[in-house]
Amino acid sequence: MATENKAAKPSGRRILSIRAIGGLEFRFEDRAIDITGKKSRALLGYLAIEERRESRERLVGLFWSESEEGRARGSLRQCLHEIREKFHAASFEGLEAGKQFVSLDRGRIHLDIWDLLSQAGKGVAHPRLLEGDDVSERILADVDNVDPVFHTWIVAKRQSFRGTLTRNLEAALRASAPGDAAGEKCATALLNLDQTHEEACRFLMRARAARGDVGGALNVYNALWEVLDREHDVEPSEQTQQLVAQIKMAQPLAGAAPAAKPSAPPVQAVPALPEDIHPPAPRAAGPGDTKLVVSVAGFDVSGARRDQHYLVHGFRRELIASLVRFREWMVCEQGGGVGDQQLPSGPVSEFVIEASAFQDEGGLRLVLMLREVATKAYLWSERLQISMAKWLDAQQTVVRRLATAVNVHLSAGRLASQAKTRAEDLKAYDLWLQGQALVLSFLPTDWHRAVELFQEVIATTPDFAPAYSSLAQLHNTIHYAHPGVFRSVERMNQALEYARTATRLDPVDSRGQLCLGWAYALSGNFELAAVHHALAEELNDNDPWTLLSAGLGFAFGGDIDRAGQLARRALHLTLNPNPIHWRYQAIIRFMDRDYEGCIAAAELADTVVPNALGWKASALHHLGRDAAAKAELAKFYEIVAGRWFGNDAPDRKIMTRWFLHAFPIRHREDWERLCDGLAAAGAPVVGLKHDSW
Repeated sequence: MATENKAAKPSGRRILSIRAIGGLEFRFEDRAIDITGKKSRALLGYLAIEERRESRERLVGLFWSESEEGRARGSLRQCLHEIREKFHAASFEGLEAGKQFVSLDRGRIHLDIWDLLSQAGKGVAHPRLLEGDDVSERILADVDNVDPVFHTWIVAKRQSFRGTLTRNLEAALRASAPGDAAGEKCATALLNLDQTHEEACRFLMRARAARGDVGGALNVYNALWEVLDREHDVEPSEQTQQLVAQIKMAQPLAGAAPAAKPSAPPVQAVPALPEDIHPPAPRAAGPGDTKLVVSVAGFDVSGARRDQHYLVHGFRRELIASLVRFREWMVCEQGGGVGDQQLPSGPVSEFVIEASAFQDEGGLRLVLMLREVATKAYLWSERLQISMAKWLDAQQTVVRRLATAVNVHLSAGRLASQAKTRAEDLKAYDLWLQGQALVLSFLPTDWHRAVELFQEVIATTPDFAPAYSSLAQLHNTIHYAHPGVFRSVERMNQALEYARTATRLDPVDSRGQLCLGWAYALSGNFELAAVHHALAEELNDNDPWTLLSAGLGFAFGGDIDRAGQLARRALHLTLNPNPIHWRYQAIIRFMDRDYEGCIAAAELADTVVPNALGWKASALHHLGRDAAAKAELAKFYEIVAGRWFGNDAPDRKIMTRWFLHAFPIRHREDWERLCDGLAAAGAPVVGLKHDSW
């Protein structure tokens, strides 16, 4: 959701004012425009929030996802007719509805959400944020159930809106002096957005106690205690409890220095850091502006039984997945240095999480340590029992301790939002981890066993969303990963069904949104694919894999500019790109006609899935290097034949057909560029046609 200043209404023009928070309302020149159709209202709300013109195809998928296409298009025409009639009667001319695209003139509308974002960007809490509830939950609240796909979109937008407000208000709070009225408003707004925000709670407690309102300070603390106990079964942090003790004893308040240098606020009481260790001051974070680097080294499993390795590797993968959802730091999958990529501007502090697994009488134990790269000092160590019963507690403990060590505030509410697995789902979670470990082998036998495990999870725990998204992922990718396996309508329809279920069960899981986007792309619905790839990006825009996968989806769908932007951001966030990362980069660069970049990336890519070699061979031809292209194509055929899983013998004709039909390339000219390059290198392409799988 955009954060630039759009609050000021354009002067000299008649403006349509749109209220999106609460019940949708449209006013033009102080007169209400009564649009009665619920989907018509939702459609206008969507067009106001999104900043681009929308294709009719995409709108049909968003608002009539469960209807037959012809009927859905007719319903869209009826909605647009109603909107046109009402706008014409009011003399508002800002709706543009052509044969293919629909949009609202951005210069002729004003959206209430822009006011909140604009003021927060200036460090000011808008009055609506002080009304006592989370305003983000009221965005388009009266129309959010018009369609399941639209509901998923609005849930993700609300989370993005809340996150943007929170980051800006936190920055303003930390720049506020104790007792500052604007700071108190920011703290109040933060607590309305997140009732467990202890940093805001402590600011209000200090401010009220400083005015002599001890009862008011204690009321703030008691409210925090109650919500933490009720919602999360934890107590306030040691720092917050020390503050309330000082207030009760009328002692001088520690930490009452200007908040520009905030104290480190753990979410829950944890052992104090050694006195001689001084964590770095917190720094602003966000895509393209990360200052803290957290590298997760490979976990040593030599001390664990082989049948327990999946737990250790699974814990590491899920820990990384949890860490990247917090924008306060950049996460790297490899420790021991930041590699050759360009680092963020300004001061950078890098930390490495190291771990070793051991088998003991109590089961599997994991010893973790956090090391600061510059000083080589270890900031903390932790012994964790790795079992399903203690899985989520262990994961949250690591995130809490990390946040404390690097002086970052994470509220209990934000932590809880990253780990939604219920206690009764733990067996399902264990089976799912086993399945995920099997997927990484890329062997068909293991993939079949993984499918069985995921289906077992669904049979026993039918609302466990990750099992559905994993099944969708397997159906989406089996023809990429296993040369000789071709795309099929049946498999694509199954992937769609699984991915839709995953996003219905958990709309804010970026993995489910990615899988649904790819399922739509492979089915030829590129407009809806773009919707869900954009949602995945918005939900997890600090994760390079999410950005890279979504970027490739946009590239195949023809949005090359957006694909390139996401690929560059993913590379910026991946300090040590691995070979799989380079495979994605190679394809995106070819689609962008950056043939030199494609070749350079392909040379660093993996050959476990040898697709990058085919793209490289075509790129070499387009640069006039035909001899090299022929050599690369021969290498491609050799590796593909060695990994062939098809029923027919892997001759060059069938291997070429498999490769050229594996990718959901929307535009014929893009597919023909790939095909022409291979043909010039000697590939037999006669009879092959675009999108004829």
